[in-house]
Amino acid sequence: MSEAIADRDEEMLARLAEFDLAAAERVHGRLMAAEEASELAELGRTYQRLARSLRQTLALKAKLKREREAAAKDALKDAPKAAPAPPGGVAVARRLRELRQAVTRVVWNEAEREDAAFYEESLDDVLAEEMLRDSFCAEPLDDHVARICLALDLSPEGAERWRDLPDPPEEPGRESSA
Repeated sequence: MSEAIADRDEEMLARLAEFDLAAAERVHGRLMAAEEASELAELGRTYQRLARSLRQTLALKAKLKREREAAAKDALKDAPKAAPAPPGGVAVARRLRELRQAVTRVVWNEAEREDAAFYEESLDDVLAEEMLRDSFCAEPLDDHVARICLALDLSPEGAERWRDLPDPPEEPGRESSA
């Protein structure tokens, strides 16, 4: 039922209740003034019917109100939830740094020195695509690292133990100082 029809129905029921009340009051006044038994009996039945009609009108009005409130509540419950706001710049920058550091550790642990540069370039391409996802910072860091490592064909074992792996050698040429 549309909002306008429901509002109109409630207005009509309210008006009907007012008419029922006015009629019941009028009959009640005549009932109180009546003196003959037949007139008292007839006005008593009329008053009883009017009072019943008023009660039914008020009950229907209350029922419609409850149904509208329940429907509105259900609509809110069934409404799609607002998507979480995308992460801010600081969160994205932090996640990029953490991912680059973690995956680079795995690369330098598994790849030959000559291949490490290729993996690092591929990592930059993967991260550029990852940043476009709405859920970029939503998953746990370890899961994110593992997913990227697998996308780069790095071992799952390396992805699992990235925190225990040493940092890669410093630039230039990534020669180790040890």
